[in-house]
Amino acid sequence: MKKLLFISMFALLASSFTFAAAKGTGGGNGNGGKDKIGGYIGSPFGLSYSHEFNDLVEFDLVAGYSGLFSWNHIDIQLGALFTVWDPVLSGLGNQHCPLSLGPVIGGSFDFYTVPYYGGTYKGGSIYVLLPVRWELNFGNIPDFNIFIDWAPVGVSINFHPDYYDGRIHTSVWYATRFGIGLRYRIPGKK
Repeated sequence: MKKLLFISMFALLASSFTFAAAKGTGGGNGNGGKDKIGGYIGSPFGLSYSHEFNDLVEFDLVAGYSGLFSWNHIDIQLGALFTVWDPVLSGLGNQHCPLSLGPVIGGSFDFYTVPYYGGTYKGGSIYVLLPVRWELNFGNIPDFNIFIDWAPVGVSINFHPDYYDGRIHTSVWYATRFGIGLRYRIPGKK
């Protein structure tokens, strides 16, 4: 199963580089070199920052909180997203709305409370994700954009203590991220 996951992840990464390289930089969405910052609602819940190097490559940072009841995570995720499709949508004022994917690495600090074992336990994880992101730019409000983000492929290595003796154990799990975001486009220097 692990080999199959590794092979499928490698195939998706290789295809993202292939499609991105084949697209070229002609035409573009006109947003190259712009920084974007805003909120991310989903898992994790927090902040999103992006820097577009050109119309094809974008640096991505997502930092936030995720958790449920007594299990809590502080997440930081860094990645490079590559545009694989860039349709022009006339309903949004003839704006380019790029679909991007690319590798993301991240880590989390985990802490959880187990009342019947009498304590708060701390752990962490390291993971690799392959998110797909679709950005929607609007002609009438060019300073903002909305994006939908989902990472259907991912794997994490978790480090967590044993309830009984406190020793650290490792485990491998499926990892994902999903959410929507609203970001402000910081004006570029002239």
